[in-house]
Amino acid sequence: MSNECTGQGSELLNPGREFTIAEAKAIVSHVYDNCRIDTEDRFHNTFFHEICPLLLIAEHMGGEAARIVFVGSNLRFDGLLLFNEGREQKVELTAAIDGYHDALRMELLAKRGHAPAFQKIQASGTKGNRIFGPNETDGGRSDGYDQGTLLPLLENALALKIGKAPGNEFYSDAWLGVVFDDWVCPLGSTTKKKRFDPLCRRLLGNGPDRYAPFSRVFIIGISRQYLFDSREM
Repeated sequence: MSNECTGQGSELLNPGREFTIAEAKAIVSHVYDNCRIDTEDRFHNTFFHEICPLLLIAEHMGGEAARIVFVGSNLRFDGLLLFNEGREQKVELTAAIDGYHDALRMELLAKRGHAPAFQKIQASGTKGNRIFGPNETDGGRSDGYDQGTLLPLLENALALKIGKAPGNEFYSDAWLGVVFDDWVCPLGSTTKKKRFDPLCRRLLGNGPDRYAPFSRVFIIGISRQYLFDSREM
């Protein structure tokens, strides 16, 4: 990243630093729109899987959330929302993303300019001497992808966090954000809501017992254009 981008990234990662929602949005949007963050950069996952979704949750709360803290010193959760009445809300973030195949897809996109959205990437070898198979784009399998690939990724991410809850007291009554790759769907919040809302309702079931001890769950697209709130159930 450029020096400017590196400086802004460091500012976001300043332990305990409180931002107004407007301040955070200005910095995050600048980094998102103007900074190239390599997938191998340690900041990549922190930015796209924690910082961006936490800000989206804060924006979703409207005027209720006054300030936001992205990271804290020695904290066992990912962020805080600070409300006008003085209440603090802990937020944990997790990613429902197949990192290995996502990286292969990015490699193939860089090499050929296109890659299949709804199937595993055929490849052998290691980075630097990778050999890709035909990998013909298959644009007609979105439903099969959603049910057969995306839903299991979401289910696994949710189950892993719930499974870790007994060992982390901070998860009690925390909010959970689950980030997923929604780039397979055309841009536009209306289109994404129509496609992904039924999947989220299936994931979260009929009530909070499905995701306890977290008191609220958000399913968030990495595009920053999709958010599902468990209170929509």
